[in-house]
This record gives sequence, C-alpha cells and structure tokens, in this order.
Amino acid sequence: MNARLCLLATAVAQSLSFSAFADDSDIERIIVTGDFKSESIQELSASASLFSDTEIASRDAKYLDELLNQAANVNFTAGASRGRFVQVRGIGLRSQFVDPINPSVGMIIDGINYSGLGGAAMLFDVDQVEIYRGPQGTRFGADALAGMIHMESADPTLEPSLKVKLGMGTYNSWDAGVAAATGFGEKSSVRASFYQNKSDGYMKNAYLGRDDTQGIDEQVARIKLHSQLTEHWRTEFVAHFMDIDNGYDAFTLDNSRTSVADQPGKDEQESNAFSLSNIFTGFDFADVELNLSTLDADLLYSYDEDWVCNDPDQPALCKAGLHPWGYSSTDSYQRDRQDNTAELRFDSKGGNWVTGLYYQSRDVDLLRQYTWNDGDFKSNYESENLALYGQIETHISDKTRLVTGLRVERNEGDYSDIYGVNESVEDTMVGGKVALEYQVVPRTMIYTSVSRGYKAGGINAEAIAKANDEGLSQDAEFFLNHRTFDPEYLWNAEFGVKGKSADQRLNLRITAFYMYRDNIQLKAWKTEGQQFAGYFDNGSSGENYGLEIEGEYALSPRLTLSGSLGLLESEIDGFFTADGIDQSGREQAQAPNYQYAVNARFNITDALAVNVGMEGKDEYYFSDSHNSQAPSANLLNASIAYQADYWGLNFWVRNALDEDTYNRGFEFGNNPVNEYATQTYVQYGEPRVAGVSFSYEL
Repeated sequence: MNARLCLLATAVAQSLSFSAFADDSDIERIIVTGDFKSESIQELSASASLFSDTEIASRDAKYLDELLNQAANVNFTAGASRGRFVQVRGIGLRSQFVDPINPSVGMIIDGINYSGLGGAAMLFDVDQVEIYRGPQGTRFGADALAGMIHMESADPTLEPSLKVKLGMGTYNSWDAGVAAATGFGEKSSVRASFYQNKSDGYMKNAYLGRDDTQGIDEQVARIKLHSQLTEHWRTEFVAHFMDIDNGYDAFTLDNSRTSVADQPGKDEQESNAFSLSNIFTGFDFADVELNLSTLDADLLYSYDEDWVCNDPDQPALCKAGLHPWGYSSTDSYQRDRQDNTAELRFDSKGGNWVTGLYYQSRDVDLLRQYTWNDGDFKSNYESENLALYGQIETHISDKTRLVTGLRVERNEGDYSDIYGVNESVEDTMVGGKVALEYQVVPRTMIYTSVSRGYKAGGINAEAIAKANDEGLSQDAEFFLNHRTFDPEYLWNAEFGVKGKSADQRLNLRITAFYMYRDNIQLKAWKTEGQQFAGYFDNGSSGENYGLEIEGEYALSPRLTLSGSLGLLESEIDGFFTADGIDQSGREQAQAPNYQYAVNARFNITDALAVNVGMEGKDEYYFSDSHNSQAPSANLLNASIAYQADYWGLNFWVRNALDEDTYNRGFEFGNNPVNEYATQTYVQYGEPRVAGVSFSYEL
C-alpha cells in the first residue's frame, strides 16, 4: 500500500485523539445496518458512505443515480433510461444485453436481493442509503466483489404516522407519494407506501414531434409488517410492487439531445417481491433468524439501433436513414427473472460471532427480437448459489478487537438456447475478511484489514449466438473459443481512521486502500461493419488503489460543511481486445482519478436553511475495449428549504450551470453519411433541473 497514504491517515488519527473525553455518550451516532449488525459508521472496519432521508430530501433525489456523485470513488453508467449500473473504485458492470450477468456491486433493498436490477432503486420513504466500498465477501458473497448498496425503507411504528410528498419541476416532471403506519394490537404494526414519478425526460424527438421518448414513468408500492408473536418470536414481512415504464431514446448521430429515431426503445420493469423473516431469541447461546424471499421481474430493454428515421417525406431529418448505405433495425430484450433465497443465521447473544447458511436460485428466460436475426432468439439461464459463512470478533484487549470472517460459496449455472447450445459453469469460491481495530481514544478508531471477494464465472451467450450470425460468421471460431469465462478474485487491503474531534465539531473518516484483481473479468466488443457482439474475457490482473475521505465540520452553530474526496489509480495488466489492441498499463474503465463533493448548509433561522454544493470528477474511460473518454465535470447544486412543525417546502436545483455530462459512451461507426467512420457516441447525463417539493409528516 502507498506509504504516504498510510502516513496521512496516521497523522489524522493523532490529531483527532487530542483532548478526548472519557465519555462519548453525547456523540451523534450514525448507524449502518447493512453489515451483520447495527453499529456506528465510526466503528465499522470498512469504508462506507451513508445518506439519510434528510440528505435525500435536500437534493430531491428520486432515484439512486441522483445521489451517487456524493460518495467517494463511486461512479455509474446508464445505457438505459437510468444510471442503474454502479461501479465502486473502478469496478462494476456497464450494460447488459444477451449475456447473463453476475453483478460486481450488489444491491439489497429491505433485505431483498435486487442485484442486477438497478431500476428498483427509487428513494421515496427510504430511511437511508448505505454504500459499502471494497469486497463484502463474508456478508454478501458473489454479488459484492467491489461493494454493496444497502437501502432500507422506513419501518412501521405502533403510533400512527403519515408522510406525504408532492413535487413538480422542469421537463414537465412531477412526483407524488404517501406513506402511513399504524399499530394494531399491542405488538404488531404495519407501514404502507405508494409513490409515482413522471417526467418527459431530457431528449426531444424531432421526427416524431415528441419530447417524452426518453420519459420517466415509475411507480413503487411497499408494505412492511412487524409482529412480536410471542416473547421470543418476532416476524417481519415485506412486499414490494414496482412498475417502471420508461422510454429509451438516448443516442444520436450528431451527439445532441435531439433524436430523429423512428422507433424509440423502452426500459421497463414490472416486479413483485416478498420476504419473510422469523427471529427467535429464546435460546441461551444465540438468536436464530430464518429469512425467505422471492422476486419475480419482467424486464424489457429495447432501442432503435440505427438511431434515425427512413421516411422519404422527411428528407432533411432522415438524411442518414435514406442514404444508400443506410439501414433500419431495432433490438429488443425481454427477460423473465425469478429469484428465490433462503438464509438461516445464528447470532451469538454477546454479539461476538455469527454463522449462517445461504441459498439462492435464479432462473432467467430471455426473448430477443432483433431485425437481423432469422426469427426470435430464446435462451434460459438457471443458476444456484449455496454458501456457508461465519464471522467472529475477538477482544484482544479493552481497546483492540480482531474481526475474522470466512465464506465458502458454490455456484452452478446452466445455459441453453434455441440453437441447441448447452453450457455449464461450476465454481467453488472462497472469500473473507481479517480486520484489526484499535480504539485510540473513545472518539477515534483506527483499523487495518485484508479482505477477499469473488465474482463467479459465466457464459458468453452473445458470443455463442454470434457464431451463427451471418454478419459475423467469419469470426465463428473466435466466438466459440470464448464460450465461457472464469471467476475473478479481488484482494483488498485497507488502513482507516475514523474519529471525532474533542469539541465534536469535526467528524472524519479516512481510508487508504490497495486492491489486486486476479483473473480480472473485462467486457470487450467484436465488430464487423455495423454488426457487433459483446463478450467477457479474463485478463491477467488489475490494480486499484487510492484514498477516500468523508466528513462533516460544524463551522458555527448555523453553518455546517460536509464533503467527500476520492482519489483512485487503476491499471489493466495482460488484456488484449478482440481487435488486437493491448490495453496493458491503461487505466480501467469508469475509474476517474478523482471525485469530490463539497456541501455547505446554512441555517438562516431555525426553520429556513440554504444548501449549496459542488461535485465533480476527473475524466475517465467509458470502456476497457476502446479509449474514448468522458470529460471532467464540475456541477453546482443548491436548495432553499423551509420546515415548519409538520410541513416543509424545498426549492432545489441540480447542475445549476447546465454543464454537459455523459454517462455512457461507445466507439464505432454508425453514420452512413460519413461512410461509417469510427467515432465516439455519447449518452447525456442530467442537464440543469429544478423544482419545488412539499412534504407533510405527522
């Protein structure tokens, strides 16, 4: 690990330890719940960010990607209506087409595994969002190679409560939500919420005369039921119902926000999910928890592949489509995904050990309807994961604690399609964590840890299919030699400092990390004219190292500063693209060298507050298979909020200076007018958006 980063972190630990008090009971405790137990973020031996419902409301963030720029070393891509593919420290997927995917960054919402279903990350009535950086090999296993996002909606209460939100903004956007909770009997309570968000989106379609072809139309309903059935038996039930009907019309030949596509795509998700947890506390040695969940999701992702129109009555708008070399095609991916999970867990009474058994099955049916295919393409991928895990905390002294965790996971996947292709993968993977925590003083903790994460191998379904594709048939041997790819392992070493100054005005968390990616999985593309195919391949290795700083400082009783800084260096070793380009020594995709966020909150009165913030990131590569980059960006955000006893108003603006940003990029030829010359095509991020929201809570 970089010695200078460790020296900096040590110096901060010493500065925070000055004049510490013996009693820290008055410290504000920010509690994270996504690990094996609830604990203060200041006591967690891992790098993590937490966003409360107050911070979510201040930005009027409706979806996860409107929040992620605030977290150190966290990036995201769209390639759809939303930025639903997340990267942590430069590691994470960027898209999904034919191939079954194994997520690098997992997502848990109310205990239900939504990994790979980023569209579910709507934020209404969510109490907090936790982002864990680095492999979570013991807790979450194969879905958390690079990190984990944990979201928890508000719990039911015995006392009646009501929450209402109404909002409106630019681009004809509006949203409305209601949540209510109550108790029934003396030991049971329920909370239900419903939310809808609509917007025309940020693209105009000149050919169709519409401004909503990239529109947002999202609904989510959640129900939570908690009941203390007996003295020692508690049950918790969760139900989620989501209906996402978004448009997808993002790319243009001139890289503008004005499309001329005649067949815009869709980005839809209709899903139902349920979980049931039973907790028994009657044993002397441990509490026993049985968690069951099921998720059924119907997904549609489609797009106009040529991005243009072919109408002879519109020769100017449809110039590219009417060109002698022009073409017209669409691509559509319909998935039916069924997940079932079961987890049996034992937590010691003293809270010093936990062990459990985890099972997950996933069944995904794919229907692809593509203009250039001879008939519909259908495939099925069934996978099963079985894991045994355990973690123990050993108190070496009153100030020193050793945390040791281990997880052994077996993954089996079976793939079949209409071409008669049958492939299987079987992997046994081992991950875990060893962390040493030292409480320098009651307000300052330092830790060092070594953890290992893993990501299962998989099947290149698109490569297999393309072996039978006329446009790429000359590459059949290449694709058949890339039918499968192997697991990736990630070693992560961290040194961290977490503390609070003696006067309690400064709260700081610093982590220096070094990660080694063994058998690194990288996405590549094989192109031939206007035909292309994506596939995963294993490089030799990769390195990712850097620094993460997050904190808050009360400059005065009315002015509070907060912010984050992520520094990241990354490198690919031993990877050649399908076109023979050696990417060794190049930075990894989605890995900007720096990211920052600085926010100031000034309480003008007890009821009126102003928030101003800047966030930005360095330039970074869109992909590992080409060298096009997203430019650096710096965005200004602001809000003015008035809060009375039960109601509040919030006037907000994001990207106030209307800076162009890009959240997806490809490099290939798609314009017949310039003879299909290779160039970079981008999808724009959020422009300047502004609005007002009203909230009522009782």
